[in-house]
Parts: sequence; structure tokens; C-alpha cells
Amino acid sequence: MSFQGFDLPDDLRLLAGTIAEFVREEIVPVEATVPGEARDLPAEAREKLRAKARAAGFWCLEAPEEYGGGGLGVFAGVVLAEQMAKHRYSFPRPGAGVFGSEPPVVLYRGSPAQIERYVRPTIEHGWSAFSAISEPTGGSDPARAIRTTATRDGDVYRINGHKMWTTGADKARYGIVYARTAERSAGRGGISALIVDGGTPGMSVTSVPVLRDHWTTEVTFDDCVVPAENLVGAEGQGFGLAQEWLVRGRLRYAAQAVGVAEEAVRIATEWARSRETFGALLATRQAVQFAIADAHVKITAARHLTWDAAWDADRGVDARTKASIAKLYATEAGFEVVDAMMQILGGMGMTMDLPLEHWFRGLRVARVVEGPSEIHRFLIARDMLGGAALGRAS
Repeated sequence: MSFQGFDLPDDLRLLAGTIAEFVREEIVPVEATVPGEARDLPAEAREKLRAKARAAGFWCLEAPEEYGGGGLGVFAGVVLAEQMAKHRYSFPRPGAGVFGSEPPVVLYRGSPAQIERYVRPTIEHGWSAFSAISEPTGGSDPARAIRTTATRDGDVYRINGHKMWTTGADKARYGIVYARTAERSAGRGGISALIVDGGTPGMSVTSVPVLRDHWTTEVTFDDCVVPAENLVGAEGQGFGLAQEWLVRGRLRYAAQAVGVAEEAVRIATEWARSRETFGALLATRQAVQFAIADAHVKITAARHLTWDAAWDADRGVDARTKASIAKLYATEAGFEVVDAMMQILGGMGMTMDLPLEHWFRGLRVARVVEGPSEIHRFLIARDMLGGAALGRAS
């Protein structure tokens, strides 16, 4: 697939349009039958939509082809994620899981046995999985905040510790747990990644209600025993494996923000064209015009930042700073856009029957997950200032 500037290739443009149509004609009508206060699609409805998505060829599009996925790169993934997100329950996963479930990306670096046991079945059967990194001691600096330990004991590891803000652990078939296999003095080099099956004795999961529709969980490990063969890669490689996953995850959040912001503008624009106040269309009010114009500018900028970072990632260029720029700007701008469009709709914008308040809550959380905005500002500044940002002489 060739790429000239931001003129999308015809095949990608066609696929994005077809997915947009699927969301509009299949997912949105189902959501319309669900009470506004519900936090998710009913399981039965989701499974029917999943079957339709699979039949249409929209299943696990970013997973490697050799494991049963679509094999699309990062750039194509963010373009499609924009369209997949244009419905009510689009956070944390665009499409609400309708387009399939992929394993934690670190497992693509797993052993052949791990690939067969977890990766292939996850893609084929739509298994859900979790990644447990953050802890009560902090999530933005895992290299120092991780206290959970995994101690080798013959042919097993014994995991002890406490994880917070873990998405989906209450329903997942399995997950990746990041734990220390060396002293804290080893820093990030002492963190390893281990596969833990759902329901393993010694692991307990509790829901943590949060602002968005999809709640998170806390996971406690009390002498939780897993086979040594569940270690992904070598001891001490866990943090590096997680870093590979961060760029793609951050860009996906940026793309979701772009998608829901654009859909919010569409809803508000239609409202302004038909709503009258004091004998004139709302669309004639300069305040409304400027709000819509500013929103369009922010969406355009966020999209280009996201696409630029994704394009570099596909070419093998270090895209970490660009991913931070895109995630920071897109989630902040997306939140501002949705807020402004809710203002245009007035009371209607606050109702649970419309998706805007769902997006408002989802985007508020999106400004924290995958690295809070302040951390991304620090990472960007560090890239510009070098060692001076850490107090070291140039």
C-alpha cells in the first residue's frame, strides 16, 4: 500500500467507508434500543453484531495475518478506529468489542507454545484479555512504581501484589501481569511479563466504578502460582515489551477521540440547522458558528498529528514522541469539542439518550489512561530539552 501525503489509498478509503456504514446501520440502531443509563451493549446483541462483523471481514483487522488477523499496520488501524468509534459505547474499545478481540501485543513476542495457546484462540474465538501494569503506588512511572513480585520457585512463579486500573480483568479469559523478578534497584530491567489465566487461585478481582461506562478493576495476588512457562520473553524484558505496546495504544486512543469529536460536531451541526431561537435558526448565531469552526480546526489538527505518528510507526521510525503529541492533543481537543457541542444542544446535550454525555465521560478518562496529559507534556519536553529536563548539564 502506497501513501502520498494524506491522500488515502483507495482501498483504505473504501474500507473506512464500509466500516462507517456498518457502525451507522448495524451498531447504532442496536444502541438505540438500549436504555441510556446502560453501561454497555447486551451480551446477546454484541455476539450477533460480532457475527456480522466477522462475516463482513472486519475481524481483528490489526492482528498479524499469520495468526488469523487482518494484518493492517498502525496507520490503517488509526484511520479505521476513527470510524469504529462513532457510536455510544466506543470507549475503551472502538466498536465496543464488535470487531474482535486481540491479545495483548506483548504476546506476539511470546514462545510458539504461548502463540498456540493464547494468541490464535484469542483471535479466532474473540477471547478477552487484560494487561495489569499500574499499581496503587502509581501508574505513570511503572519502572519505579511496580511493587508486585514474581518469585521463581522451581517450575513456577509465585505472584504477590496489587494492581489498579486494570481494564476487563473481571471478564477476561487471561491477562498479562507485570511484576518484579529482581530487586527494585534493577529498575525497569527487573520487570517481567507473565501470563495469568482467569480464575487462577490466589488472584482476586474487584470492580472499581469510574466515570466512564466501562468500569475498571483492581486485582490482588496472594501467592498466585503460575507455571514458569508463562513467562513472556526472558526475565527483565517485561518493561521493554510493554513499551512496544504503548505507541499503538496511545495512537488508538487519539483516533477514537478524533472519531467521537467528529460525530459530536455532526450531531450539533444538524441540530443548529433545524433549531430556532428567537425567530432565527441557531445556525445563524455567531457563537454557534465559531464553536463549530473551532471544533473543525481542532479535529483536523488532531487527525493529522495522529496520522503522522502512525505513519512513522509503520515505517519503523521511533514514534514515541509523536505518539505522545497525538495522544495529548487529540484527547484534550476531543474533550473540548464534545463539551462545546453539548453546549450547542443545551439540555438535549446532557441527556443519556444521546451519545454526547457518554463521550464526554469517556474522553475525561481518556485524558488519564495511556499516560495522563501531564506525563505526555513531560515526555515531549524531555525530548526537546534532553538531559537538562532532568537537571543534568547539557
